[in-house]
Amino acid sequence: MIQNYQNVFYGLTNSELALLIAFAVLFLFRFIYLFFFTGKALFKKRTTNNTIEKPPFSIILTIRNEEEKLKKNLPKILGINSVDFEMVVVDDFSQDNSYLILGLLRDRYKRLTISSLNQETRFSMKLAQNIAIKATKNDWVLSLPVSVSKPTAGWLEKVAETTGKNKNLIVAYTSVEAQKGFYNRLFRIENYSSFLNSTAYILNGVSMVFSDENVAFRKENYFKIGGHRQNMNEPYANLELVFNAFIRKKTTTVLFSSEATIRKAEEIGKTEYFDLLKKRIRIENHLPLTKKAILFFDEFTKLIYLPFSALVIVLFPELWILLASLLGFKFLAHLVIIKLTQNRLNERKIFIPSLVYELIMPYYKLFFRWYFNRHSKKNRWRNKV
Repeated sequence: MIQNYQNVFYGLTNSELALLIAFAVLFLFRFIYLFFFTGKALFKKRTTNNTIEKPPFSIILTIRNEEEKLKKNLPKILGINSVDFEMVVVDDFSQDNSYLILGLLRDRYKRLTISSLNQETRFSMKLAQNIAIKATKNDWVLSLPVSVSKPTAGWLEKVAETTGKNKNLIVAYTSVEAQKGFYNRLFRIENYSSFLNSTAYILNGVSMVFSDENVAFRKENYFKIGGHRQNMNEPYANLELVFNAFIRKKTTTVLFSSEATIRKAEEIGKTEYFDLLKKRIRIENHLPLTKKAILFFDEFTKLIYLPFSALVIVLFPELWILLASLLGFKFLAHLVIIKLTQNRLNERKIFIPSLVYELIMPYYKLFFRWYFNRHSKKNRWRNKV
């Protein structure tokens, strides 16, 4: 068989040889990326704080018309006693009984502080977050959604024990509870994929985050860069833009485990899923040029990998066994890595759908990104007129 392959290679024209070399380079890049980026989270050592005392935390939440979630979820968090923390909640001009519920909870839990915005304001989420952060008393701040369900003391302990003198950011996973519905599953797949990508980039020194939930940070870094001042008019991303301005590999800890994971009880529909896509696009648009170039190269090679592989097999049928073996080995490795990472995060029932999603969505996202950016530019132009 080796002799047959040698004869095939000797008979190739220069253009055919160049095509095979180009495919080999592409395959090698995707193979290296799979193990040293996507799979790197599996080999990450668990990080803990060697000191006995854990620093006190300030948990911040911003809410609007969330009285039912406040009654259901806040007591579960406020009742955690294994970690010293305060909670600061800012009511973003609620029209229901949210502020009244907060007042009742404050009477029961002295660690709760509340504030509010008293009028409707554009980009009020950023204003509410700024008020909450200014009101905190501790150095470490943790951002949470009000929809967090079934939080455990172990989750907060896991975050607290990874703080250290040389750390500025602790990034943990946030997901939504699995429910029936097409968009719930799509949302969970995209959310998992974004966190896996973020982990891979952080561990390889190209640090970025795509979510500000379940992320702890040193408050001083927020004020050093002026908080939301530079991106106040950004409609989709919030604290992620602040984190990406100071995030560094050496000062960031990623908690890639189910113990540090929180889940949200939210109804996910079409709007929520597409807002998640838009949010990632907007976050990437705010990244430095070097990181944008790395992301572009990753997405570009992902887009051409499948059609290029099919083209090579069609043009070189005499090499199909060799090519199919290489492609099959990479695919099986991908299966194993996806399954293990989902198990690590306890993200169930999206294994097969996530594989299909990875094959199809890069092509749809290319169109969606073009459409969204074009639509956004038109709206900015109209606003100026």
